[in-house]
Amino acid sequence: MPSKINRPLSKEDEQRIKKNIRYLKENLEQDEIRDYFMEEDIWDLPDFEEIDSGATPLKRNEIFIKLLLKSGPRAYKVFIEALTEKNSTHIIEKLESTEIKDDTQGTSVDHLADLSESQKSHILTEHNLLKFNKIVGSDLEILGKALELRQADIDNARMENTHSAITQIHKIILKWKNRKGKNATLGTFTRCLMNAEEAGANVDWDVFDKGVEAVTKPE
Repeated sequence: MPSKINRPLSKEDEQRIKKNIRYLKENLEQDEIRDYFMEEDIWDLPDFEEIDSGATPLKRNEIFIKLLLKSGPRAYKVFIEALTEKNSTHIIEKLESTEIKDDTQGTSVDHLADLSESQKSHILTEHNLLKFNKIVGSDLEILGKALELRQADIDNARMENTHSAITQIHKIILKWKNRKGKNATLGTFTRCLMNAEEAGANVDWDVFDKGVEAVTKPE
């Protein structure tokens, strides 16, 4: 089904989106163009419901962009065609004039920049870690290396919990927290996740965003 698509855009189109992500979040009117994605069999109603779950226009645009980035190479073409139909030439010009580098290193989204200073300094508790158990799926090895754990720690987490990838991830993150102590902050954890993504892990940033909201919301 369309809502199950999980393939990236081309490297070039991904750069165009990511390098202009703040501009898109602030200027995109996604509600006027998203029907095109259903007509082209890229998205379905559950995807629209996910977008509409955002509490503000800015958040809804952010969810739209995240869906776009994992909807396959054809999605960017549909995006441009929809913008053209709606005369959103300012957005098209912004995207198409973006300088594209052959070396894509460094083009990933800086998720640290979206955190407040108080969120960055929040020391993660063992209970907090439960909110991030599904953050990387089965990419245990890459996450463990990004958290600077020893291979023995990664192997032990895998062998002791052979039937549960979620438990394996929890054990890995818990090992990292226990070693870091008061330095096991949300900001440090976020940087490790970004490093894991750069190394090839499939980080689910929707899970991350929900986790951040849950662990840092006022009592």
